[in-house]
Amino acid sequence: MTGRAKVNTYEATGGITTAKFAAHNLSLLKPIAPGAVVHDNAAGAGTVSRLILSKHQPDVTIHATDIDQPFLDVLADDAAANSWPISVSNQRSEATSFPDAFFDLHVANIGVIFWSGGGVDGVKEAYRTLKPGGTAVINCWAEITWLVPILMTHRKFRGDAAFKAPPINWEDGSQLRRVVLEAGFTEEKMRVERQDVEATVKEEEFSMWCERTWAFLGGIGGWQEEDGVRWREEVKFLEERVREAQGTSVVGGEVRMQAGQWVVIVEK
Repeated sequence: MTGRAKVNTYEATGGITTAKFAAHNLSLLKPIAPGAVVHDNAAGAGTVSRLILSKHQPDVTIHATDIDQPFLDVLADDAAANSWPISVSNQRSEATSFPDAFFDLHVANIGVIFWSGGGVDGVKEAYRTLKPGGTAVINCWAEITWLVPILMTHRKFRGDAAFKAPPINWEDGSQLRRVVLEAGFTEEKMRVERQDVEATVKEEEFSMWCERTWAFLGGIGGWQEEDGVRWREEVKFLEERVREAQGTSVVGGEVRMQAGQWVVIVEK
């Protein structure tokens, strides 16, 4: 899966939830000042950037970085077409090319869980590139209703090739707090919150949601030749496991799946 199709698949599945996280977290901040320089870190297709610009912020410069080029290509195309003040570049969060004390605001929406050093390497880089008095917003998953069903589907159809659950437990927020403090930020200037949301899908669209979710996340374990033959069986199994999972409910013709985040807002 490549290009805009990959981006659209993500935005129609997990992206529904992470966009809610981003909107909530930006709402916790003071208005972004004119002339501010913003790092949209682990930007994907620019969920954070688009939300900031939708608020008609005056004279804001955004640097959006990620390592997934198809997502960056979509953001770069949209930025060019709309004359958005966004510079897009492929950079690892743990080692960027930005100078010290460059950004007024750093936002990493569900990026820290992928960074080396248990997350701390990327947070140290955020600290280095943030101006004194600048603010960092860093969040992680607390709960994902569909994670265990995805793991179960991998194990049933891939066996030993199944990918394992994340080696670090982020669920209680303690790991996020720890890496932020280890990176150099202080407790006195740190605010920690949990937010719970629902990923809501219409009943008649839920099978397609499961298929798109498997299309995006199934590749993490590496596609096998047999997947093409048993595709419908895999998707059906995933749908059944999500429906019966704790955290899933059906209300008024909608399938609702619980999800949650921990977010740190911290000043340098």
